[in-house]
Amino acid sequence: MHTAIIADDEPWIVEGIKAAVDWAKYGFEVIGDAEDGQAALALIEALRPTLVFTDIKMPAMNGLELIQRGKAVSPDTLFVVLSGHAEFAYAQKAINYGTFGYCLKPFEIDEIHGMLSRIAQHLESSEKKAPTSHSYALYEAICSGDLDRISRLLDKSGMPVSVGTPLVPVVVQGRHTPPAVPGIVCLSFPMSSRRHGYLMEERRKAAFLQGIGGAGRPVEFGVGVGPSLSDVAELDAALEAASLAAYGMFATGRPGVYPAAAAAVERPIEERLREIAKTLERKDRLGFIAAMDSAKAGFRDGALTIKEAYVLYTSVLYLFPREGSKPSGRFFEGYEQLYYRYGTAEAMVDDLTAMTLDSFEEGVEAAEAGISHKKVKEIVLYIRNRFNQELSIQSLAEQFYLSPNYLCQLFKREVGETIVEHISRQRIEYACKLLEDTDLSIYQVGEKCGFHDYFYFTRIFKRYRKMTPTQYRERS
Repeated sequence: MHTAIIADDEPWIVEGIKAAVDWAKYGFEVIGDAEDGQAALALIEALRPTLVFTDIKMPAMNGLELIQRGKAVSPDTLFVVLSGHAEFAYAQKAINYGTFGYCLKPFEIDEIHGMLSRIAQHLESSEKKAPTSHSYALYEAICSGDLDRISRLLDKSGMPVSVGTPLVPVVVQGRHTPPAVPGIVCLSFPMSSRRHGYLMEERRKAAFLQGIGGAGRPVEFGVGVGPSLSDVAELDAALEAASLAAYGMFATGRPGVYPAAAAAVERPIEERLREIAKTLERKDRLGFIAAMDSAKAGFRDGALTIKEAYVLYTSVLYLFPREGSKPSGRFFEGYEQLYYRYGTAEAMVDDLTAMTLDSFEEGVEAAEAGISHKKVKEIVLYIRNRFNQELSIQSLAEQFYLSPNYLCQLFKREVGETIVEHISRQRIEYACKLLEDTDLSIYQVGEKCGFHDYFYFTRIFKRYRKMTPTQYRERS
């Protein structure tokens, strides 16, 4: 069954077409409608319909722009323009944008039926013309490790592998439908609902990668390029490497082409995990935030992959029971579930950080119990997560849309101390924790607490604790 969406800002037209047209007769089902172009585009992106009937003049986004942007997110979707006689010139222009056809208002239902009949014939013809491929069978053979069958299928497809004609696997991640590259001979196969594999001769790789974005447009999904291979025994590992590289978009948050990493590349996730475990063990809120921010930077820079993302996610969730907390997250069975759940590593790290910080809340509720003003509670939380950073009354006032004078008065009234005193106290309390639980030098402790001057740190510490940091550590 083919799917259709109707976009028109006149509801009576939408309802009339939905009710009066015999969609099932031509193998169609209406799965959505929209009264403006922006809503229609969202439906196209989410549902990937076979067909869209669209008006020209609509609020938020007109029909011509909808066709252009709709084809970008769903290249296989067909568009038919619903246009009044006064907009005939627009309808003709729409044809140049790649629409299947147009129906002029006021139209007869028979006209819509005729259009659906032609579209159904076109779709049937396209399916018949699609080249017969061993792609499904090939991927099945790769997964099962049947080397003899892989060789036979490659030979039969006219793409034998040898030292003279090495092959290259490419994996596209993040597309419901595989992107087509006209003129490039290759084998394609679905690996999941949003991951597609390709196999081509190495000499065609550059042209394929150049054409995969389409008409000079930048690539809008993740593309992983595996190493070249000259033996069928290398195909499974090469395809796995390409598949992992395609998740580069998840790690960095940026679409594009990602070559497979060399096998010898070492990724410093173990040290980060050790640091995270230490911060959880000693209830070090700021240390945990800093460690997670460091991981986030590693993903953005491409130093860490979805492999490390999976290890990080699973490890942090595993540490919850040891800290007496119940995670709101769940364990995933593989990379793909993690990818579908979060989309990017940054979103995953932010979610992990948010749900883990609940384990640091002991005593916080009591400290905030006397604060009645909602905005002051927000400011206290903001400071608690950033007191080791550069904070000023002016920056806090701008952040929370208050005047500096009013902020100072309000904070002192609600909290019982000035903002500067509150920040200093938070820093000294954190310094005490680090002096007790770590072997960091006094200078390093001061830096981690937001003091970049050793002598100033010592002076402030002595004011609050009546002893120097060194004396405090010796006594502890």
